[in-house]
Amino acid sequence: MSASINSDVTLLTEHLTYRPAALIDDIINSINVLAFKASEAVEKGLLSADPTALGFKLPPQTSPENTAATQAIVEKAKHEIENGVHQLETLLEAKIDKNFDKLEIVALRNILSVPPEVRDWVRLSHYEGLNFVQDEQAPNTESVTLQRRKLRETQKLHALLRAETARNEATIRSLKGLLLNQVEKREPGLEEAQTSAPFAFLQKRGELTGDVKHPVTTTTEFTISQLPALKSLLDNLKPRLGELANGGGKEGLVGEEEKSWRRERLEFVERETKRHLENVRGLE
Repeated sequence: MSASINSDVTLLTEHLTYRPAALIDDIINSINVLAFKASEAVEKGLLSADPTALGFKLPPQTSPENTAATQAIVEKAKHEIENGVHQLETLLEAKIDKNFDKLEIVALRNILSVPPEVRDWVRLSHYEGLNFVQDEQAPNTESVTLQRRKLRETQKLHALLRAETARNEATIRSLKGLLLNQVEKREPGLEEAQTSAPFAFLQKRGELTGDVKHPVTTTTEFTISQLPALKSLLDNLKPRLGELANGGGKEGLVGEEEKSWRRERLEFVERETKRHLENVRGLE
């Protein structure tokens, strides 16, 4: 029974955009306000009336004793009026509560209710055109939980990347400090101190040709370009090194023969070096 009542209340609240009990409460509150205004008007009317018109007998104002008695009768009349108005207000409130409780019961049962036989067939206007067929691609608990986990992992990765970016920027600043002379910033009023970079000499061009702003790059490119020539020279020297390692068949030579053998080797090295410099560097 309570489930059906709750469903009726929910349905009517959605249809009327306010609770059915709120309508009854507004009606009862309006009646209470009118009853209060009526009792207040009755009290004002009785207090403004002459006590003799209300049945009170006032003695003639011929002596001070009669004046005091008249004042006492007036105060007594005022007290009885206030007491009577209070009783009238209490009676009205009791009658209103009793009768409007009946109104509330009748209204909620017979007026602000949905018959059981049509309760499951009611379709409100804002439900028109809605498709209640379950969509396979619609979000569910598992998909939402998965997306939340992905979001948390993405946030963690974002925090790690930001920390890594900060570390890389600090490393780049420290490396630039090794290559470039920097001026230390101090408080206002103090002279700025310039720190010398230990590897600032790498920025000096010297006799290098090519990109002046990047001498290390130029030197590296030049070194890489000389690798094929050095490789061919190494290939030519390998058989000769084997002969020199074995003594070239001159083991056991002493005296002038040993000196001539050493002189030939020295001349060979000087000749090959000169040939290499002529071919590669263009020296004369």
